Amino acid sequence: MKSTKHIKPAKLRIIGGTMRGRTVTYHGEEFTRPMKDNIRENLFNILGRAIKGAIAFDLFSGTGALGFESISRGASSAVLVEQNRMAGRQITKTAESLEIQSKIKLIHSDTFRVAETLLGPPAQDTPWVVFLCPPYVLWEEELDRLNQIIRAGLSNAPPGSVIMAETEKSFDTDRLPAGPWDFRSYGKTTLGFIEPANRCGLVLD
Repeated sequence: MKSTKHIKPAKLRIIGGTMRGRTVTYHGEEFTRPMKDNIRENLFNILGRAIKGAIAFDLFSGTGALGFESISRGASSAVLVEQNRMAGRQITKTAESLEIQSKIKLIHSDTFRVAETLLGPPAQDTPWVVFLCPPYVLWEEELDRLNQIIRAGLSNAPPGSVIMAETEKSFDTDRLPAGPWDFRSYGKTTLGFIEPANRCGLVLD
């Protein structure tokens, strides 16, 4: 693994819900690229009521901010996948400080090893909200594997589910699996939203 590059530490704000205003510490490690607050706010405004009662899957979790925001806004639970042990320890500490350990499941693993199992046929019909926010370079280096994760979600997600993929604005989104994507761009970032076909979906705000 390449050496860790430190950037200025920052406090990430939980933007809405029951934990609004609480913070998630980001120590500045290069391996965690947290989504900017304004983009995260737009993301959850778009999801709207879809997050309430859902199971959130944050497959490249980093700081855990998307999972924590999901719980704050009413998700029933959040599954956070993070390979880096240092980042995982910080996620655990943050969950403890927010007193939501019982709603957070942290998986220390390579996302590509576990994602298709996590997004396999569900045992219950609780909707999913799947966040796919890998390091941008993986959209070039591991596109086929990322697309396979998206296809697994589209094939197995219960009614009312949403899958969100974050890419650089310069990425050609036609390379994603075909479907009724809703793309929104913010600066150099693009968020793509898609619902499983033939499901009881929601209308994104």
